[in-house]
Formats: sequence, structure tokens, C-alpha cells
Amino acid sequence: MNQPHNFIDIHCHILPGLDDGPKTVEGSLAIARCYENLGIKKVIATPHFLPGTAWSPTREGVVESVQKLQKHLDKEGLRLKIEPGMEIAYHKKMAARIVAGCLLPLGRSDYYLIEPAFHGDQDGMLEDLASLLKSGVHIILAHPERIDQFQHKPDLLASLAKQGMLIQVNSGSMLGFFGRKSMETAAYLAKRGLLHIFASDAHNHDTRPPFTIEEWGTLVSSIGGKNLSSCMQLLDDLFTN
Repeated sequence: MNQPHNFIDIHCHILPGLDDGPKTVEGSLAIARCYENLGIKKVIATPHFLPGTAWSPTREGVVESVQKLQKHLDKEGLRLKIEPGMEIAYHKKMAARIVAGCLLPLGRSDYYLIEPAFHGDQDGMLEDLASLLKSGVHIILAHPERIDQFQHKPDLLASLAKQGMLIQVNSGSMLGFFGRKSMETAAYLAKRGLLHIFASDAHNHDTRPPFTIEEWGTLVSSIGGKNLSSCMQLLDDLFTN
């Protein structure tokens, strides 16, 4: 697959003013033009949800922000369609907030994008995720290849994957933008069949943009044909309406 036209980016920070993504609509439009140049037609906006901080938007706030940005995209003649979601930082009340309907799943799916803490012991999170999976909640774990404990013990993810948890790896990790350990862990997960989805985690159009068309070719080579086909099929099954 030489072109990413059918790729759906399920993890990006394109909404203005909600987190460490773009501060202005103009910044959001710059990211959208990156997607336009790639031929990508759909993304899911996933602003950070980090309770107790300024990065804790409501469901309604995210949906409203998506609707406003979509109007700007349409006015500019851009074909990109945006659906709402969240990148939910793991926290102790997370399960209760999910069950109560306070947090957004990805797009029109029933999958929640969960971000681990970057440092420290992940055992508590793994136990809570296992409980959520058993209760029928669908989970995608965001970029575990960037997390200290999973870099040292990536096989900790295998048991949860067997229970149905999906693993999302950042394209930047596969391209080496987050250092050697992230790149090596991403490659290991791909080899073990534990890379289910990759996404850009784009934050802007320059320092953390979506990948380029040249980088897409590198990603295709890195992930392997079988993994790429599985990823694209999964994206289509879960996020094409």
C-alpha cells in the first residue's frame, strides 16, 4: 500500500486551545492541510483528558470544538472529516467516569483511548484495565512503546491483548522520533503481533506533525505487510461508518 488514502488517524491533537495541541484555529487548519496533502480523509480528535488540570474538557466541550473546527475546514474547502474522542490519562476514577458516560470513546465506536503514565509502576493500571475489559469496556492503549516499564517488559501487554485490549503505537516511535528504546519496543510489538493500530499523535504542523508521504513508505516497511493489512482492516471495521 503505497498511499495512505484509506488510513484513519485515531489519535491526534488537532482541536485548538484544549491541550498542548494548536492554540488557534489557524494552527488546526495547518495540521488539516498536512492530512489533505496525504489524502487522508478522516481523523479522530483526541484532546488530553487529565483530571485536576486545565486539560480536562467535557464531552460536550470536545463535541462542540469538533463541530466548530469542521465548519472552518468546510469553509476552506478541505475534505478532512473530524470525529470527537479523548486521550484519557489513566487515573483512579477513570473506570467510574467511563461507566458514568463522562468520557468520550473514539468517534462512533465504543473504544476508549487510554494513556498510561510515562513513569512509575504500571501494575495498578494493568489491574484496572483488566477489570474494565472483563466488564465489557473496549480499550485501546495509547503508545505503550514510549513508557518506561513497557520498554523494559513489553510482554506485560500480552495478557491484556489476549483479553481484547488493542495496542496503538505512534508512527513517530517507528520512525525513531522518540528515541531508540521507543523505536525498538515498537518493532518488538510489531514482531510479536502486539501492534494492532498505529496513529500519528500529531500536535502541530511542524515539530510534531502527521507523517509525510515519504515517511509513510518507511512505516509500511517497518510494520510489515501482514501487520499493515490487519491494521487497515481494523481501522475500517471500527471507525468507518
